[in-house]
Amino acid sequence: MNYRFLSTLALVICMYTGVKANHSPKAMEKPQVTPSSLKIGYVDVGYILDNLPEAKKNSTEIQSFEKQLNNQIKTKFDEYQVKTEAFQQQVDTLTEAQKKQKIIEIQDLGRVIQGLEDRKPAQMAEKYKAVMQPLHDKMQEVIKEVAEKHAYTFVLNKNTDAGPVVLFAQKSLDLSELVLEKLKAMAPKEVQPPLVGSKAPFPAKAAPTKKSVKNK
Repeated sequence: MNYRFLSTLALVICMYTGVKANHSPKAMEKPQVTPSSLKIGYVDVGYILDNLPEAKKNSTEIQSFEKQLNNQIKTKFDEYQVKTEAFQQQVDTLTEAQKKQKIIEIQDLGRVIQGLEDRKPAQMAEKYKAVMQPLHDKMQEVIKEVAEKHAYTFVLNKNTDAGPVVLFAQKSLDLSELVLEKLKAMAPKEVQPPLVGSKAPFPAKAAPTKKSVKNK
């Protein structure tokens, strides 16, 4: 659980409600926010991303990128296995110089594989940031717009990496659906390709004119 966040939030609420008093004349002149005027909502970011088509598309792109990295590692590993097995089968027929050369090639290939595996987490993090960060930024803007429109004082995230921030709340305080629908409305519309072949609609036949009927 993110205790530091909760402690900070509690302190902010206390300052908002005037529990922590400021005795300066200017502070006394400012209107204080009473507990009854506090309005706290929350959003479930995980729920929003799971139900947002744009997020699903981005997630597919990330998975495809990870598959590419895994294929690169597998290709090098397969090559490593082939060279290792070939060396073991030929070792008795090789000169010392040839053995040394083969061992260096296998060791170099092993270092390449280790380098690919070591770089993968950073590459995945960079890819996730490039693909998902713009969506997170847009979500933050939408949350701000929804909060201001409905006069919410605070909006919390239901779950974080450290655990749930909201342990209990009335369903009426959940802004996830409002944010989700607004994000869906903001998503770019995909242009459908024109239908061709048998799927294309037949053009409507023109009605025969009186002149063409007479000619018949």
